[in-house]
Amino acid sequence: MLFLFAAAALAQSPLRVSTLPIPLGNAGLTVDAAPADGVPDGWTVAAQSGNLRVVPGKEASTAALSWTAGTKASLCSAPVAVPEGATLRLHSRVKGAAALEDVTAVHLHIAGPKGELHTARRRMDIGAFPWENLDILSTVPPSGNQAWLCVEVQMQRAEAAGQLSLAPFTLEALSAESREPKLPIRRVILVSIEAFRRDHVTAYGYPRNTTPNLDALIAEGVSFDQHYVPAPYTHPSLASLITGQLPVTLGFVDNIPSIGKSFPTAADLMSQAGYVTAAFNVQYVLSNRYGLNRGFHYYRNHPNDTPANVLNDELLPFLTAHAADNVFAWVHYFDPHGPYRPPLRFRTLFDDDALWSADPMRVERGEAAEGAPTVPKYIFDANQNERRHYVAAYDGDIAFTDAELGRLVAYLRASNQDDTLLVVTADHGESMTDHGRYFCHGSLYDHDLHVPFVVWGPGLVAGGQRTDALTSHVDVLPTLLDYGGAGQLPGFAGISLRPMLEGKPAPAREWVSSVVGRAENLRYALHAPGGLKVLTDPYGSLLQAFDVHADPAELIELTGKDRAPAKALAKRFAAWRRSTSTTKVKPQTLDKEDEERLRALGYIE
Repeated sequence: MLFLFAAAALAQSPLRVSTLPIPLGNAGLTVDAAPADGVPDGWTVAAQSGNLRVVPGKEASTAALSWTAGTKASLCSAPVAVPEGATLRLHSRVKGAAALEDVTAVHLHIAGPKGELHTARRRMDIGAFPWENLDILSTVPPSGNQAWLCVEVQMQRAEAAGQLSLAPFTLEALSAESREPKLPIRRVILVSIEAFRRDHVTAYGYPRNTTPNLDALIAEGVSFDQHYVPAPYTHPSLASLITGQLPVTLGFVDNIPSIGKSFPTAADLMSQAGYVTAAFNVQYVLSNRYGLNRGFHYYRNHPNDTPANVLNDELLPFLTAHAADNVFAWVHYFDPHGPYRPPLRFRTLFDDDALWSADPMRVERGEAAEGAPTVPKYIFDANQNERRHYVAAYDGDIAFTDAELGRLVAYLRASNQDDTLLVVTADHGESMTDHGRYFCHGSLYDHDLHVPFVVWGPGLVAGGQRTDALTSHVDVLPTLLDYGGAGQLPGFAGISLRPMLEGKPAPAREWVSSVVGRAENLRYALHAPGGLKVLTDPYGSLLQAFDVHADPAELIELTGKDRAPAKALAKRFAAWRRSTSTTKVKPQTLDKEDEERLRALGYIE
């Protein structure tokens, strides 16, 4: 699948990318004959168990790492000096010959005078695989001045050995600028917010004042009031957001697999259109391993629970440094995701208000990761058995994130950059004990699927509009590219919303879809015009049906003759699905670090 702009447009592209090679000591992992210890000159091996050795590879200018059964070890280079604020790109080519449960990964460590600041990680695919590119992208944080890399081996089976072939490593500092000629829109910022359900927005009727800054954007911009995520998990939802493809087309509906290289990302395409591209995000499933970093000139992925102000502390100086450039920036705020620990001044913001006083429900801790009628253990607060405590803390996280959104908008206004196209949405919602699901997401109920979607841009959109047109994350990238000068490109699952943003009528749309499950047991939610919601399987069986306009809590199933339109829609969807392309991806195993980080997010038990 290729998306190419006209050659003439590319020839005039204002984007200029430069690279500065950073010499790595013994980048080809050469081992001297004496001493024959199997450790490349200038590198070190730290082994917990087993034995890791390096020998010349079979192909010219390659090295082969081999390890014995039960090996847990790391091979690390010497540190090298790197420029603060630069984006580092580490490149090699790798080839695997290993047992199925072997885990190998490459880590790029960045440190400053006071110690290590950041680690970017790229894990290899499981089992044997042919030569493929290995790329890690990470921007050096403030005060960073040195970097080194490590190749890690973590055997999952004590009886198996393995081998990994490596081409020489290259490390370079990347910089980009995009100035004259000006693009149709100089600045595009995409804001996604973790676990942000729509009905906790004040402008949409929530009684708490959680979102004064988003409310102002709604009043000045365009609010799409029937916007539904393609999947209620972070990775497939945001993958659809930045590729314009449905999860089943990408080949996954959960948080594990990475995006296939045949699917260009927003950064790929916005870069091709002439923009400097940057991302500032928090979430393990947005790290280098999962493919959402592709195409960015600047990429900062922070550990889970990093607060929104830290992202803004990096985003705003970046925007200042690139004030003269054409920029596409994506920021993903994490705070409303569990465990609901807002900063101190937001922690008790909603305690003892009317909602607090009206909620007597008690809740108990459970051992399940999510989806049970107990508080997930990673969210549970000691001695807190009242639902209102968790809901108020969740709302405090929303209010804090909204304050940081307001800080971003205030910066744009103060720096005369309010000609920006700003898009605000969420990866999914969150259940607050709705339908017996306590403080989690991952279902096909609207508390997990129905999220805010607001577009703001003074002079760029017909402000002050709210529309009931059905929209999905797959519409976002076509819209950004349309505004960015690419026009309405083919090949996306979604459509450009630019006509609606400029006040034109919404096109007819039969449904937007969301999906959960596994390949052999997928379930879909279809939202149709007029409030009809259908739950179905891939074969057109009607599982449930609701009128979400009359029954937004989804408590009363449609019955009798009211189900007839739902049955017909399920059948039409099944026929459409049979005609669409899907991608089969091979399963990926989890190593110890994967398990620990996904468990901390509540994604696995």
